[in-house]
Amino acid sequence: MKVVVLADKTSTMFCRELERLLRAAPLPFTVADAGFDSWQREIFSPGSTALAEADAILAFVLSPRLVERPDIDQEVAGLLQQLAQQLPARTVLFANFVADPRVAAPLLRQAESTEMVARLNRRLLEFALDHSWFHVVDQAGFCALEGLRGITDARFEASAQMYFSPAGQKRLAAWWYRRLRALLAVPRKVLVTDLDNTLWHGVIGEDGFDGIEMGATEKGWPHQRLQQALLELKARGVLLAVASKNNHDEALRVLSEHPQCLLRPRDFAQLEIGWGAKSTAISRMAKTLNLGRDSFVFLDDSAFERAEVHSALPEVLVLDFPDPAIGLAELLSDETAFDTLSFTREDSQRAASYRAEAERASLRSQASSAEDFYRSLRLRLTIVRATSTQLARIHQLLGKTNQFNLTTERLTQDATRARLSDPRWQTFALQVADKMGDSGLTGLAFVDTADPTHWVVENFLLSCRVIGRTVEHAFVEWLAARARAADVHKLSFRFVPSERNQVARQFLEQSGLSASADERDWSVDIEAALRRLAPHFVTVNYDDDKD
Repeated sequence: MKVVVLADKTSTMFCRELERLLRAAPLPFTVADAGFDSWQREIFSPGSTALAEADAILAFVLSPRLVERPDIDQEVAGLLQQLAQQLPARTVLFANFVADPRVAAPLLRQAESTEMVARLNRRLLEFALDHSWFHVVDQAGFCALEGLRGITDARFEASAQMYFSPAGQKRLAAWWYRRLRALLAVPRKVLVTDLDNTLWHGVIGEDGFDGIEMGATEKGWPHQRLQQALLELKARGVLLAVASKNNHDEALRVLSEHPQCLLRPRDFAQLEIGWGAKSTAISRMAKTLNLGRDSFVFLDDSAFERAEVHSALPEVLVLDFPDPAIGLAELLSDETAFDTLSFTREDSQRAASYRAEAERASLRSQASSAEDFYRSLRLRLTIVRATSTQLARIHQLLGKTNQFNLTTERLTQDATRARLSDPRWQTFALQVADKMGDSGLTGLAFVDTADPTHWVVENFLLSCRVIGRTVEHAFVEWLAARARAADVHKLSFRFVPSERNQVARQFLEQSGLSASADERDWSVDIEAALRRLAPHFVTVNYDDDKD
């Protein structure tokens, strides 16, 4: 996969360093430098490097000098319009704007520059909201963090039209590398934290309720900043959990009542407070939440506890604890485990979804049979034709889903977008709800209809949150009915085994499909499928507004 760098200034050193970082990772990217002042030329010129590479990622790496151009507002508006019209199937990363305050009469121009930058960046953000393939890179944040004097050198700008100095270009490449990495990396889902000397300063069993600190004191402030960061992660869909060796009631009282504590029990998906091994506690969490242990990140001030978890559960990412604790203030800002460039409705509702799952587990334990449990849920499956407006969530499901994923094929965002617009494919999004709540878009099926008599489901996947509720069987029955209405005689599911998708294989067997010799093609006659090969307890609704 190629990354084409489009810049207004010379960016040769930036591209070399970015390529080095990507290869060292390793990540499957190569970097192409479109050259000096290429940020508009390459987009408006037929046959340019940027246009020639159909699946290239476009990276607009821009300098603060652009804000000084008299017509920059109109130039940016025209460029965005061109991107939307000519390159709607590309992934674009675009640096936001920042003004260089080192100008003549800075006191007089400050208000004008501030307003101009705000207007330009607002335009970028509004464009990003309407186009899921467009991502804004906070280069203004980079400049603020590094300080312009530390990353620029007028000598290089004069001699080589290089706004950022060689050292500045290297640091800027590291900033962009993290954003490119987030395009491919699967973010972790759960942060498990200790309590004593982690969420607060002090030990509740020794210092007591009034002796611990997590407020605006020298010792408490880093822990307060950590709690604020955890709340930000929760708002972005990361699940929070506690693994603490403590008296349960004492610790719970702090979380519930302490006036300086920002986090409350309702903010945590799981609370494991007791005296057992923390690796055992995390394993229980993984089972309860139905998540792989490689979804977990662990934070603890104790070197012993960190070593114990790392030894017992190598899949769990164990964070280094800062010494001194003042480093807690920036710990999660520097951590890449939760990096993602997309945020969906399902992400914002994740904590509520897992609380609802706990209620379902309780209901299941009280039911006299599995059938009674399914009936009591009042399951509803809404099937819609997937569109580009759902691209972020679809791409997220393709990247994250393992257990019920027939092929575990990781399509790129551009390939997914192309498939959604190809009339050969019927792509269905599955939205699951029951009396406990709405799980959102939690399933996906790509159906290849190239052969009018034989449809092939190239991929079918369900989030782990809805596995085992007979939703998958309801979908097969619905799809068979749709196929028969189109005079299709045979329905097949492609299966590629992996270490983690045995649940998907069991579904194929339970559905009564016949396997090919290599077990990679499972098929069924349409009429046989309509005789309900496997029972389900789901009301199915098809929303054909976009069909």
